[in-house]
Amino acid sequence: MSREKYLSLVGPIRQLAVDCTNVLRSVVGRGQGPAIGSARRVTFVQFGNYEEAFWRLARGGTENYYAQKYSVDFVGSLPARSDVESVTVICVSGVAAAAVLPNGVRTLGMELYPKLERPRYAELIEQVKATRPTHLLAMTPCIPLIAWGVRHGCRVLPMLADSFRAKSLKAAIDYKLLGLLLGSRSIEYVANHNLAASLDLRRIGISPAKVIPYDWPALISPRDFPAKTLPDSHSPFRLLYVGAVIESKGVGDVIAALGLLRTRGVNATLTIIGRGDVDRFKNLAVTQGLQVAVTFLGQQSHAEVVTAMHSHDAVVVPSHWSYPEGLPMTLYEALCTRTPLLTSDHPMFALKIRDRYNALVFPQRDPAALANRIEELMGSPELYSILSSNALSAADAYLCPLKFDALISAFLGPNPSADLQRFSLARSYSNYLNS
Repeated sequence: MSREKYLSLVGPIRQLAVDCTNVLRSVVGRGQGPAIGSARRVTFVQFGNYEEAFWRLARGGTENYYAQKYSVDFVGSLPARSDVESVTVICVSGVAAAAVLPNGVRTLGMELYPKLERPRYAELIEQVKATRPTHLLAMTPCIPLIAWGVRHGCRVLPMLADSFRAKSLKAAIDYKLLGLLLGSRSIEYVANHNLAASLDLRRIGISPAKVIPYDWPALISPRDFPAKTLPDSHSPFRLLYVGAVIESKGVGDVIAALGLLRTRGVNATLTIIGRGDVDRFKNLAVTQGLQVAVTFLGQQSHAEVVTAMHSHDAVVVPSHWSYPEGLPMTLYEALCTRTPLLTSDHPMFALKIRDRYNALVFPQRDPAALANRIEELMGSPELYSILSSNALSAADAYLCPLKFDALISAFLGPNPSADLQRFSLARSYSNYLNS
């Protein structure tokens, strides 16, 4: 057996054993500390590169995604608090040297999941340990990280944007371990982006009393855009995809659906915005004879994305159930631009997306069904106008009341339990718990 094959089999088993041990220790471990009155050493662990975003925005650059400046500015305001000793942001999606920014935020970065290698959990924990955190904000459901924080007496706030719907045996075990860990008495609250993903935490065993849905502020509004009508049939029908260019986000399904439409003589095009396996999907477009009909723009600024949504005729969000969607802001942005949506039936969309009211919904992994819905939309001016008009009320009801900055401020405050408990599923969303 080759070394690579051996590691592919033994590595996950060994990590699973470590995770099980750490979770069990954490569940019976220390309570939530340190003392409320102590100076706060705050550590964020996230995928975004805070240092890069800070300097880009400071130099007049544009946002890469929704609410980026809002979140960068808020984190940058924390070192000025009298009760905060330090703020560190660790990026886990790329190596970066340690730095201290002008706003006082300390940054560093590492690659937590290098390609073809085992995850570097031990290295991450050493970096976190060096910051001596009293308050740890885990922006990813990383079991070794959260377990370390609990065992070492940190106040830990898992602040996620994830669902838990993958079907593999490994996923089932991970979800069970995560449920035990997040359900322990040492973690007072678990935050997740928007309501559907928060309800999904209950499904893996977290008490509704400790689950807190959070959101971003309404930085754009459907009132800034007029309702749209079906474009002239003599022009190509312009489809737009925005997001990670990977298979589990359904990019291949959209390309395949476009191929089906073109064989029927339907005049449609597709624009793809985002980073990922771009070369792979370019090749897929070529093999289907769609190189002229599919345009890859790469990563665009948030302002450019909103402009593209407004100028295209429909936005497609074809995520597979296996992709851990929370609730993508792509849906909100499309609603705000009044551009009709075509979405998969991902469970995380169901609370905000209603078929034939504010979107057309198709089964995941079904390019033929997607092609049929596109053709239906193209053939019905009335349906097109309904979806665009109803986007106004859909966008108004999209966001949760508790925002990112208020959540973190409460977590760092003198009485986080009193400040946050009214936003829990049990207190504010009890009508959803039995549905």
